[in-house]
Amino acid sequence: MPDDAARKSQTPQSLMKLSQIFEQERSRYVQFLVETTARITAESKRVVGELLLSINNEAIPYPYRYVRVDIMSDGLDGLPKPAEVVVDVDEAFEAREFNFGAFAVEVYPFTWNSIQVLVNGPIKDLRQLEGWITRWLDVESENPPGPFGTSQAIHSFSQVESQDGWWYLTGDFGTAPADALSEFIELLAGQGMTRIVIRSGR
Repeated sequence: MPDDAARKSQTPQSLMKLSQIFEQERSRYVQFLVETTARITAESKRVVGELLLSINNEAIPYPYRYVRVDIMSDGLDGLPKPAEVVVDVDEAFEAREFNFGAFAVEVYPFTWNSIQVLVNGPIKDLRQLEGWITRWLDVESENPPGPFGTSQAIHSFSQVESQDGWWYLTGDFGTAPADALSEFIELLAGQGMTRIVIRSGR
């Protein structure tokens, strides 16, 4: 579980600096996703990016059953071929802690397509959490397309688990804007969390 190796940063500029980190990691992933989609499009007749699917498994509840496949294309056998786009953690990333008074956010190396969020208390309002996930998955296809036709949506989220006094879940934030992660942190803080940790889910 989280350690205490993060450098501290105080308010009021903390939020701005934290959002800059989010935007940097988002841009790095989205650029690679767009480049990879373009390459596969040049090699395949039919390509669909960020295709929303529902996993056919009754053991997985909604909205966790929803997933956006990074890239779906025709394989050599003519059958649909899903592809996951993965970026490595930035080796130059430095862990930091941001203090917002009522709560603190520790940020360790992570990638936009695999973010594990840990909190120091149980999620009190699962309906609020799941409503947020459903909205950012854009299940109703209400988001206007972003640059290069991106969905501006998250791709998946795991269910909440707990271990050693921490509660955590992992999300693929896909092409959702950086504000989505900031909003998620605010949601958790609003449920009384005083310590929020962001790190790689891999």
